[in-house]
Amino acid sequence: MNRGVIVMVLALLAPIIASCDGARGVIANAESTQVSPVVSHSPSYRLTTGDKVKVTVYNEQDLTGEFQVNDAGNVSFPLVGDIPANGATVSEFQQRLTAKLRKGFVKNARVSVEISTYRPFNVIGEVKNAGQYPYRPGLTLHDAIAMAGGFTYRANQHTAYVRRADTGGETEVDTDKSNIMVGPGDNIRIPERYF
Repeated sequence: MNRGVIVMVLALLAPIIASCDGARGVIANAESTQVSPVVSHSPSYRLTTGDKVKVTVYNEQDLTGEFQVNDAGNVSFPLVGDIPANGATVSEFQQRLTAKLRKGFVKNARVSVEISTYRPFNVIGEVKNAGQYPYRPGLTLHDAIAMAGGFTYRANQHTAYVRRADTGGETEVDTDKSNIMVGPGDNIRIPERYF
């Protein structure tokens, strides 16, 4: 096979391989499938600077598109101006936007809002490619480390420190546990081992 075909096959298989996590050849027990409470992703996600939302206003093509939460925590929307978004759930933001549009701009406005792009997370310390990476729902700590190129030879592969975007201070986590979830805006630090 030529090189291009091999690359294409590997690219198609990558999502399937990435979804295979946990011990091979055994059925995972209920304890190993629980999400760690240390770094869990809340279903009532709150918008903040750096998030992008996809807004659909039915029968109003000019008002449909992607909009980013700006540094002031607002979404600048055509016709109505700035809509407060920082700290709001998607549902709350949708209600605010719908109310604004119905005040003389769009009669019986029907609005749909979803998150199109979450703010990125950061991985620093003893990884091969420290930096900022795009977040996707369901991202685990192991996924984040893999995106950063994996551990360096000096890394403590059993411990990581996670600073959640909405809390202060780092929390130590055991990287040997499965299903430690990463959230948008999190900072992950991989320490150096001492032996």
